[in-house]
Amino acid sequence: MGVMTARTAGFCWGVRRAVDMVLAELRRGGEPYAVYGQLVHNPQVIQALEDRGVRLCDHPESMGSGTLFLRTHGTTLERRRELCELPIAIRDLTCPRVGRALALAWKKAGEGCDVVVLGDPDHQEVRCIVSYGGGRARVITGPEEVGSLGELHRPFLLSQTTQNTETWERTRKRMEEAYPDLEYSCTICNSTSLRQEELRRLCVKADCVVVVGGRNSANTARLAEIAREQGLPAFHVETQDDLDGNEMRRYENVLLTAGASTPSWSIRKVRERLLEIQGGRLRIGRVRRFLQNAVYGNFHVLPVTFALGAAGACVMSLERWVFRTLCASLFLFAAHLLTSVLESGYSHPSGLGRQEFLRDHSRLLTWLSVGAFASSLAVSFTLGALWSLVLGLMLAAFLLYSVPLMRRVYPFRGLRTLPGSRDLMFAGAWSFLLAFLPGYTASGFHTGTLLWAGMLFFLFLGRCLLADLVDLQGDALMGMDTIPIHAGRARSVFLFWTCFAAAGLLLAAGTLTGRLGTATLLFMPGLLTLAAGFFILGRVPFPSELAKRTLADGSLFAAGILPGLMLLAGGGSC
Repeated sequence: MGVMTARTAGFCWGVRRAVDMVLAELRRGGEPYAVYGQLVHNPQVIQALEDRGVRLCDHPESMGSGTLFLRTHGTTLERRRELCELPIAIRDLTCPRVGRALALAWKKAGEGCDVVVLGDPDHQEVRCIVSYGGGRARVITGPEEVGSLGELHRPFLLSQTTQNTETWERTRKRMEEAYPDLEYSCTICNSTSLRQEELRRLCVKADCVVVVGGRNSANTARLAEIAREQGLPAFHVETQDDLDGNEMRRYENVLLTAGASTPSWSIRKVRERLLEIQGGRLRIGRVRRFLQNAVYGNFHVLPVTFALGAAGACVMSLERWVFRTLCASLFLFAAHLLTSVLESGYSHPSGLGRQEFLRDHSRLLTWLSVGAFASSLAVSFTLGALWSLVLGLMLAAFLLYSVPLMRRVYPFRGLRTLPGSRDLMFAGAWSFLLAFLPGYTASGFHTGTLLWAGMLFFLFLGRCLLADLVDLQGDALMGMDTIPIHAGRARSVFLFWTCFAAAGLLLAAGTLTGRLGTATLLFMPGLLTLAAGFFILGRVPFPSELAKRTLADGSLFAAGILPGLMLLAGGGSC
């Protein structure tokens, strides 16, 4: 079974804008927060917002203070006027595409036209358009209802923004036949049109279609409707748990798409489940699950850090490197593991698969991280007072930085308010423990140590940017703190390539000046893997957590494995 994923699946521009505005308001402060009705028709997004402190509110009159968000589907004219009289801050999140339809209905009604809306009469957006269209506004669901409209004065036709484009065309033609003086405006959102066009185009390559989205999402339901019109079985699911494995095994090629209010993590988890079903058929499901859990639990950090430690010993010609590398590896593994467990508390269990794994095994993983910290400190005592002092101070700084996570304080306070502080902290820790400290304690301060430390810093920071660029808004909605969330995609992409170039320049400088051994050239596969990962993840819609981590952390492993093997092959010398 192959799984094709539509590139247009997931959040449309209007939903993305609304979520960004809510998150910006949360950072600004102004509690309590509430949404008048459902912000979007997706239970996972609603739950994620509730976890951030944004509750649903059907009776805003009960709010004495705080901020009220108006839903993306719009608010009826009469109700909007009432809400604006309340002693609370109003933040209008109406999608601008919906706003255009409301403005057109208001304008044409003012000109004396009879407004006709093509859409679902029970949908909030349609009710809003009707309220702006005046007392003579009518609603029809398709061309077959045109005959029931009767006499109209200067009819004006517009549509619900998520309407089926083919239904719009048939209705418009039927209206023109019945009313030669018809005026019209196609108010179907461009995102909706592109999503439906892609679905029709890809259906010829599929045996069935899986549509992910809320049960009450109109645009999601229309995607399933279009798939059936193309003669394919269509399965409308909200989560991966709705998939019937036995049923899905009947189909070789599955097309996966999603509605405009479906978050990326829901799509990714459905895709993961479909791939598991595929793995079950190919008898590789257990292997994939094992590798996935190893990555979720950060266990891959140990071999990656050990490879980089060995590589550092090779390029800096260090002796007695094993215990230094072991000490650093255990500390970094413990820091990554405990941070992951603590951060998993800021995402709902139905969110990311990695967070689910961490939550389900949080007690075991927490004790494992404590054991790794203790083991690292124990090893440091055999390396001298400097190692013990440095690791003790780093552990204290790490725990201080993690206090907001332990106390479950959101928005974050203290050091965590610094933009992208987590990524910068880990990049600094990797370069310091795997390069600078081993080099300094072994042979004193010299330029080669700084060059190697700089290479690791920029490589790891590039790795963080690569992983965090995959899903900016999903990370923000889950309460994560990453550089791309603060800097935006364009600046983060520029910073990514800056890190790539900086690491490459330091590599060239160390090799050409002789400050680092020629084995430093074997660091290049790491940079090439990092660059390849950027292009691969950019081309694959909704890549899995395993694929993202494999490419991002694979760049670190690729940078260290060849120099490390060279060191081992040379009997501890390069």
